[in-house]
Amino acid sequence: MIRPNVQNLAESFFTKFETRARGREKDAFIARVKEGFREIGYTDEEMMIQKSAIGGKNLVIGAPDAEVLFTAHYDTPMRNGWLAMPFVKTLGMGLSSLLGALILILLMSPGILQNPFDVDFANRAVLSILSPVLFIAVVVMVFFIKNPHNHNDNTSGCIGVYNVATIVAEDPELRGKCAFVLFDREELGLLGSSAFAKWRGKQYPQIGKSRVINLDCIGSGDYLVLASKNEAEAVEERVAMAEHFQADGFEILQKNSNLFGYLSDHAHFSKGVMLAFLKRSRMGGFYIPNIHTGKDTVCDLAQIARLSEAVVKYVREAI
Repeated sequence: MIRPNVQNLAESFFTKFETRARGREKDAFIARVKEGFREIGYTDEEMMIQKSAIGGKNLVIGAPDAEVLFTAHYDTPMRNGWLAMPFVKTLGMGLSSLLGALILILLMSPGILQNPFDVDFANRAVLSILSPVLFIAVVVMVFFIKNPHNHNDNTSGCIGVYNVATIVAEDPELRGKCAFVLFDREELGLLGSSAFAKWRGKQYPQIGKSRVINLDCIGSGDYLVLASKNEAEAVEERVAMAEHFQADGFEILQKNSNLFGYLSDHAHFSKGVMLAFLKRSRMGGFYIPNIHTGKDTVCDLAQIARLSEAVVKYVREAI
C-alpha cells in the first residue's frame, strides 16, 4: 500500500525537484525532505547536515551511530547515458558500459580524427580544427549538461528511504535503532558516502559495524539485485537478506561490487548491501533502464512500497 504522505512527497519530487545537480536545487530538495520527516514525527534536532567533498552536503536524520542505516544518494547525474544506454537492452549494463567508455575515449582523444588515412593537407587542417571542437563538445555533454528526468536514479531510492522511515516511525523500539542518510556526490564517485563514513568513524570510534542498507534505483525493473563487497561480513549479510527477500516472492540476484559493476554508496561500509531493480537484456545480462537519459521517467511507487515493507520486516527479524 502506498501511504498518502509517501505519495505526496514523491509527487513533489517529480514535479518540483527532479534535478539535484546544483547547490540551490539540492538545498531546496533537502528542505522538502525535512518537511516530510517532520510529518512523521522527526524533529529538527534529529536532523543534521554533514559536509561531503567539494562542497557537498549529506542529510542525516536520526542518530549517526545507529545500529541500522538506511541510505540513498539524492544528487542527480549529467546527461551522459547516451554512451551506454543504446546497447543495454541487448548487451546488458557491463558490456555496454565498457563499450561506452571506449567510445568516450575515442571521442575525447584530440588526435583521433587527425589523419587516420593518408589525407591531404587541406583535410588535415579541417580535422585539426574539428577534433578539439568535438573534444570540448563531448566534455560538456558528459560533465556539464544536467539530465532532465531522474525518477529512478535516484529519486526512487530517496522515496524508498522515506517510505522505510514512515514505517519505522510507528515502532518506538525500532525507531531508536535506525537512522536515515541521503548522500550527495554519488555521481562524482561515491564522494558523499566516503566523507560520511570517515567522519562517522572519527566521531564514533567505539561503535560497532552497523548494517547499511543502500537503496539505489529501485523504481523500475523485474529482478532485485543485492550487491556487496566480496568480504566475509558483507557477503554474510547479503546472503541472509537474499534468503529473506526470496521468501517474500522477489526474483533475487546476488552480485559482488567492484569497479566494473554494482558499485554504489554501500561500498564504504563493512556490512553494506545495495538493493536495486534490474531488467534482463536479450543476451542474458542485466541493466537498469534509462538512467542518465531523458527517458528516466518511470518510478513504480507500489514496487517501492512493497520493498520497503520487506526491508523493515528483515531488520526487525535481524536485530
